[in-house]
Amino acid sequence: MMAGNFFERCRMCKACCRTSDRFVHIYVCGHEKRLIGLLASQGRDTKEILVPYAASCPYLNDSGCTLGDIKPFQCRLYPMLVLRDGTLGVDPACTYSGEYMAQLKDASSEAWQHYSAMKKEAALLSKEEKALLAEWSRFVCDVVVIKADGE
Repeated sequence: MMAGNFFERCRMCKACCRTSDRFVHIYVCGHEKRLIGLLASQGRDTKEILVPYAASCPYLNDSGCTLGDIKPFQCRLYPMLVLRDGTLGVDPACTYSGEYMAQLKDASSEAWQHYSAMKKEAALLSKEEKALLAEWSRFVCDVVVIKADGE
């Protein structure tokens, strides 16, 4: 397992920001006011960002996501996914999912800090938002469910 800079390696990979065999809907949650404002100012849909078949996210460039700290919750959540029952799971298709899962055993790790922050933010989502976000997880095979203690 590689120590440190986990999410820097993640940001450089960018595989989750590209599609291959289906359209991807990145849902914008109601609490993402700055993102909603930006999308509105660009004349874009403020409810979702559509990534077309065999394309990259419109906000992806060679350096990564151009949205910076207002990246959608669904994107910041990854490699985790919201599951149909509202729990969180890890997408095994993520290049770094194994390392992420291993790091969850260490409360001082980047993955644990990410999990903790995302779990708190996920608790603020409406039932409708959780259902929309869970739509993506139905395409993922063999999701690893994260237990309440993060393991």
